[in-house]
Amino acid sequence: MTKKASLAHANIAVARQPIINSRLAVMGYELLYRSSAAANQADVFDPVGATSQVIAASLFELGMDNLVGTNKAFINFPREYLLSPSGVPINNENIVIEVLENAGFDAALLASLRRLVKLGCTIALDDFVFDSKLIPFVELATYIKLDILALGHEGFHKQVEALKGFDTIIIAEKVETWEDYQFCRLLGVDYYQGYFFERPEVMSSKSSKVNSMTLLQLMSSLLNTSSISVDRLEQIVSQDAGLVHKLLRYLNSPLTGLVASVDSVRLAIILIGVEKLKWLTNLLLMSEMVGDRHVLLEQIMVRAKHTELLAVHRGYDNQEKYFLAGMLSMIDVCTGMRLDDVLAELPLPSEYINAIVHRTGRVGNALDLVEHYGNGHTISSQQDLEDLKKTYLDAIKWADEFLLAV
Repeated sequence: MTKKASLAHANIAVARQPIINSRLAVMGYELLYRSSAAANQADVFDPVGATSQVIAASLFELGMDNLVGTNKAFINFPREYLLSPSGVPINNENIVIEVLENAGFDAALLASLRRLVKLGCTIALDDFVFDSKLIPFVELATYIKLDILALGHEGFHKQVEALKGFDTIIIAEKVETWEDYQFCRLLGVDYYQGYFFERPEVMSSKSSKVNSMTLLQLMSSLLNTSSISVDRLEQIVSQDAGLVHKLLRYLNSPLTGLVASVDSVRLAIILIGVEKLKWLTNLLLMSEMVGDRHVLLEQIMVRAKHTELLAVHRGYDNQEKYFLAGMLSMIDVCTGMRLDDVLAELPLPSEYINAIVHRTGRVGNALDLVEHYGNGHTISSQQDLEDLKKTYLDAIKWADEFLLAV
């Protein structure tokens, strides 16, 4: 396989496990993260990234209609995702937000869940154990999932009794034997999930890759509301075939209800809208930037903004070029390829590539200074040092606000 082919595609996988009623009819599926089609368990190291990958695969690649049809899709959402100012990027009609048992049931989470319910979202409390302090959360939930394997029959019975006074639907999970199933039925449990019925089924597909730098550039433009324009968004999106493909796949999904054909990137952006494009970009970013890569995201944004602010401070022309140069200068770390090889894949002028790789010209000099300063190297010119100091803290502040927004 050529380098171009390996850059163009990746394999993605999602597992689904049915949730059934007492007549053994499917009412929904829990969608579960899998690192590959061969993986038989989640191995989640970054809950935010795992959730983002499940949603991204469902929206852009496998298709929510193929995964669950008209049934409910239950998806685990970690605390960090639920508290995000960007909100939860989902369709409210058939997706159920599963709140994990380790979400930290405090006032901040309660406020976020109330906001989501007000927006029309459906809440499920996963691996739940009743406590009177959790009553406000129970009152918000449509579904309560009780783990019969962990609770045992006696503990499960106590939980069912404790929840009888609430308007919630109980789902018995980890049902692994006939005895468990019959026990739950006798207690009047509504729905069931577990190995007794079916193990998670892994569904996989090839996925078009999106360049992380394109996503960073797009998100930066979307957050800069004072200068946002369809022309600029079209310019950024058009440079990445993988991103164009994903956005068109999204528009073509039943979630959007679109009946018109789309024959241009510009029309796709207009139909999606700025706010929806923002959370789609955020979703793709988070699905890419998992684990240590989230730390890398911060480093990239600081370098990019610092380079741009240095250019602004010195009154250089075409200041947006400095921001992009800062981002592209670290693309080799994102892709694991040589910097010049990766840049050769992008539609960039040769002088711009030389500025990033060989640090030629004014752009290259500014980038070199920022990198040396960021790595703690000695800056020989006192004027350069003062300019870098004046702009560095502003770059840090901007990057912090950027990460909070995404």
